[in-house]
Amino acid sequence: MKKTYSFVVVLIVVAISAITLTSGIDKSRGGYKDLVEEFYDQAVKQNSNLETIEDDIENFYKKREDAIENYNSFTSYNNRYYTDARARAATITDAVIKQRASDHINKSETAYRTRMANWQSSITTLNNNERELRDLHTLLKIMIATPVIEKYQQNNMPDNSKLNEANADLLKVIEKIKAITK
Repeated sequence: MKKTYSFVVVLIVVAISAITLTSGIDKSRGGYKDLVEEFYDQAVKQNSNLETIEDDIENFYKKREDAIENYNSFTSYNNRYYTDARARAATITDAVIKQRASDHINKSETAYRTRMANWQSSITTLNNNERELRDLHTLLKIMIATPVIEKYQQNNMPDNSKLNEANADLLKVIEKIKAITK
């Protein structure tokens, strides 16, 4: 009887441990669910202000992608020209003419870089602001999710009476073994 009881207790403890350790695993994504994201998403569905913020963030990223795509296409095209022009100038055999070609290319590229300085500054500012947005967005998600987990903690604290009972039973077994093994 006692062996069966002990076996059942061990089996229950193993089952509870397995359930506890695997809860929150999202097999489809190959890892754990991000509870902050999950709680925040639930809050967004219930709060129009948060929904508006999420829409604004999504719109920003669309505009950013369009602007950056245009910029990248433009600079890529110009960089290709200067690379091709330098390669073409390198084929010139006369040293004086080669130098004139190189000077002409350098002068044009310097003027191009000067014209692009405002763009570069704008991109740097955009990148800095985007980093701040990501940081603040993460902070917002944490601040929205924290009360959810705190409410869960308050309302779902498990009763530990069975654990205390199992521990008392364990101590009795330990004492019995100690008495025999003295």
